[in-house]
Amino acid sequence: MLYPLLEDSARAFAHLPAVIDGLRVLTFGELDAAAGRLARTLRAHGIGRGHRVGLHLDKSLEAVVGLLGILRAGAAYVPLDGSAPAWRLEFIARDCELSGVLTTPAWMDTLGSVSSLRCAILVGATPQEWRAEPGGPPTLSWDAALAGPDTSEPSPVEGSPEDLAYILYTSGSTGQPKGVMLSHRAARAFVDWAHAEADIRPGDRVSSHAPLHFDLSILDLFAAVKGGAAIVLVPPALSVFPRELADFIEAQHISVWYSVPSVLTQLVARGELGRHGFRALRTVLFAGEVFPLKYLRRFVQTLPHVRCLNLYGPTETNVCTFQPVGPRELAGTESLPIGQACCGDEVFLLGDDGAEARPGDEGELCVAGPTVMSGYWGMPERTRAVLGPLLGRARAYRTGDRARRDEAGVLHFLGRRDDLVKVRGHRVELSAVEEVLLRHPDVEESAAVTLPDELTGNELRAFVVLRAASAISPQELRMHCAEYLPRYMVPARIDPCRALPKTTTGKKDRVRLQERARELG
Repeated sequence: MLYPLLEDSARAFAHLPAVIDGLRVLTFGELDAAAGRLARTLRAHGIGRGHRVGLHLDKSLEAVVGLLGILRAGAAYVPLDGSAPAWRLEFIARDCELSGVLTTPAWMDTLGSVSSLRCAILVGATPQEWRAEPGGPPTLSWDAALAGPDTSEPSPVEGSPEDLAYILYTSGSTGQPKGVMLSHRAARAFVDWAHAEADIRPGDRVSSHAPLHFDLSILDLFAAVKGGAAIVLVPPALSVFPRELADFIEAQHISVWYSVPSVLTQLVARGELGRHGFRALRTVLFAGEVFPLKYLRRFVQTLPHVRCLNLYGPTETNVCTFQPVGPRELAGTESLPIGQACCGDEVFLLGDDGAEARPGDEGELCVAGPTVMSGYWGMPERTRAVLGPLLGRARAYRTGDRARRDEAGVLHFLGRRDDLVKVRGHRVELSAVEEVLLRHPDVEESAAVTLPDELTGNELRAFVVLRAASAISPQELRMHCAEYLPRYMVPARIDPCRALPKTTTGKKDRVRLQERARELG
């Protein structure tokens, strides 16, 4: 189970800082006590094992207390994207039948109409704002929910490692959100491994950069709690200002950093990392997308004392492979391996012929083991399509990612199945086009997309972010691509832009890029 991690650290490190939110700090003892009081309030409203509680808050002390309090009550937490439109929030709340919600007064009209709610807790509410509406759920202010003595309350008496710990909603290929269900067993398998591999120690400071609805947040929160380390909440606005983010890492004495590569790429390109020694920084982990080698090499060269780890795993498996990264791994390679299995998982490749792929052959990456999800909430058919018996394994998840295993047993990521597009009858990997664009010294970021074309089926387009002083033309960039790519892989049009649009999890937003390409004609 996850909650005992906090109980253990509260006993061992009661006076060490557990959460740092700007100038606000909670010790492990204070965090445990606050989460216990919140759990008591939730239980008083009939919320416990088998229930789901929404967490619709910006990352903050209150959000961390809320998340841990939900778990301590025996329920599962469902983090809701604070920037999501109202229809999506209401869909998720109704879809998984939330029994409770932690939110703000501004969102009560949207979330308070969900009929399954037994309790709503409002952060930042005045007495006039948190009075329950007739016919609505009982509504409390945050202060009222945490009122009461600091008496110790035990973890739920009933509970199983297979109980749901959290549900993370992803976009889904149809646009309808789908809820990925992760059990305590799955989460602990990853958290225990990450704590050991990242060597998280009492007194460390672990960055919490990912939003709570993104699976990277699991390491930030629970591996730090297990190790007696402080969770340092990174203000979201800093991601837009790499120089200020570099200053934050130095000033906060961050020792373990975890984020998507896009953030680290910006730090390398525009953060002026050479201004700081980053003596406290010991381990940097990244996951969620490919780290362009152009910037990864510069990062490793700039911070040679930092141990870097490339983690791989879709939301449905937590993390299932890892690869240490250093000068030796980066020498003479055109792509970064995703390494070998971890967390007790088994990773294998399913060939196009339905048999297990041999070393050197390409196949679909599949995962069996303790970190694999329980399934998609309310989608049994979708679950059966990707999760079940496979090649002698009783239960395995088909990721939809393509990979190859070399003779040394190391896995190499080849891209998504949906990253493969057809242009003039040829198979084209969008990531391959992006990598070639990044080879040009004037290109800081790149993204390739396709648009439907009546004559060719798909037209290949690209967007680039150029260095500030660059005067290179799109035609020169196309000529650069032609030096490395066959003609059919050279983008028909390359458009410079000030910044690539990103999703709320920090990845390239290809949907918005396609919309921009259509607007440009």
